[in-house]
Amino acid sequence: MHPDRGWPFLSDPHHPILSAIWAIAIHGVISLVVVWPILMYSSRRVLYGTLAFIAGPGLDLDHVIAAQSLNPHAIESMSQRPDTHSLLAAVVLALLALAFTRHRLAAWSVFAIVVAHLLFDAAGGSEHWLYPLDAVDSIPWLLCPIGIAALTAISWALVRVERSRQDGKRIDKIAAT
Repeated sequence: MHPDRGWPFLSDPHHPILSAIWAIAIHGVISLVVVWPILMYSSRRVLYGTLAFIAGPGLDLDHVIAAQSLNPHAIESMSQRPDTHSLLAAVVLALLALAFTRHRLAAWSVFAIVVAHLLFDAAGGSEHWLYPLDAVDSIPWLLCPIGIAALTAISWALVRVERSRQDGKRIDKIAAT
């Protein structure tokens, strides 16, 4: 991809390996941020944190498929990101997570991680994040941190709901005895 307009200091096709390392790091960190409240609620923080960190940049595997190469230069010089970098893909992946795990926090985590990835990438442009609509391909850069903060806040709210549900089940169990 061409240097991102929104994040010109972060991606440079002249240094594709450094750009790839940066992309892995930033997508991993952003993924951890948006699911941090869920991780703190979990009894398996390290495992789920590791999965979240891997899942963030894992979405970029579609770049390898679209470029038909593992060569960082080929991946970095694509004209646009694949159409799988979209809200539609985020919804589909979250629904698959819900179907397989039957756990709402897991499904939300998948959705939040993918959307956080999209927010960061769409701030640079060349992102069909509303695929199949082709009209919008970027967002103002300020929406990225605002969106990440909103996703994190929703994660906090979902954890509070889950805690209250668990407390309600405990109270019901005590009352039944």
